[in-house]
Amino acid sequence: MSEAVADSESDAVNPRESVERMFRDLRSDRQGLSAREAERRSVVHGSNELQRRRGREWPGEILGQLTHPLALLLWVAAGLAVVSGASPLAVAIVLVILVNALFAFVQELHAEQAVEALSAFLPETATVVRDRFEQVVDARTLVPGDVIILDEGRRVSADVRLISGSVQVDLSTLTGESVPVTVSADSTSNAGPLVSARDIAFSGTDVLGGKATGLVFATGMRTEIGRIAALSQRVGRDESPLEKQVKKIAWLIACVAVVMGAAFIPLGSLIAGLSWGDSINFAIGLLVANVPEGLLPIITLALAVGVRTLAKRGALVKRISAVETLGSTSVICTDKTGTLTQNR
Repeated sequence: MSEAVADSESDAVNPRESVERMFRDLRSDRQGLSAREAERRSVVHGSNELQRRRGREWPGEILGQLTHPLALLLWVAAGLAVVSGASPLAVAIVLVILVNALFAFVQELHAEQAVEALSAFLPETATVVRDRFEQVVDARTLVPGDVIILDEGRRVSADVRLISGSVQVDLSTLTGESVPVTVSADSTSNAGPLVSARDIAFSGTDVLGGKATGLVFATGMRTEIGRIAALSQRVGRDESPLEKQVKKIAWLIACVAVVMGAAFIPLGSLIAGLSWGDSINFAIGLLVANVPEGLLPIITLALAVGVRTLAKRGALVKRISAVETLGSTSVICTDKTGTLTQNR
């Protein structure tokens, strides 16, 4: 069955419907699925895990580091150094560019781990009813229609509609609410967004007390936490204030260096009595000397240290240039849960 068919089959299930209607739509019952049927559905719906929608475009990412405004200035300086006969200096500048690009790329690779960070909220195993018996299985093998057991101290493995019992769950991973919420199979409230439903337990949330049985209606990227993972991968990129300032500095340095170098050529010949060839070579050396070769790696290292420090405190930074923006923030306005949102 194609992926499109699998999506339509999953989306056809409305978790706000009656339990009996959900059993009918999912072609399941209170005794759970058979192992054979679960295996078949696993092929249709895929693995119950969070996935990247696309891999990193490595050539493009590395090229972006090599064409950074300051990096471009260094490339020009290296070229001028070759022209002036200072080959060792040119090699040193090129090495600085390459090492910085590699280091910055690795830092971005470590920083952009949103999906992997969310995957840490998913448990490795789940207690499921299959072939009419309770058994512990790999959580990645859960499929819509499975009947699972929710116990105190365990983490929910998929989005489930409770069919019996009640549990207290911690929804902070989804809503930011720190107060536990009671979820019961007897609840009849259908108002508000899905995350506010009191008869549904969501993947990645913790069971703090009680015991219940639930019917799985969504797995993997179709769960609520899967939708968050998908949104985190569609976030657009705008230039940070630091990146804008670095571009301005690069242009300023380039303009000053070019003006000084161009001005020295006639002055060197008229005032210092140098030949035109010597004046041009000295002007090139002046251009190279005005380029701050150490500025680019210093900026990258400083931001990388900030990323590491925030990571140790549980803050996930997707882009190292954002560290400077966060560091210059003087006032943060949040709601009572401590979250920052755009009301979407």
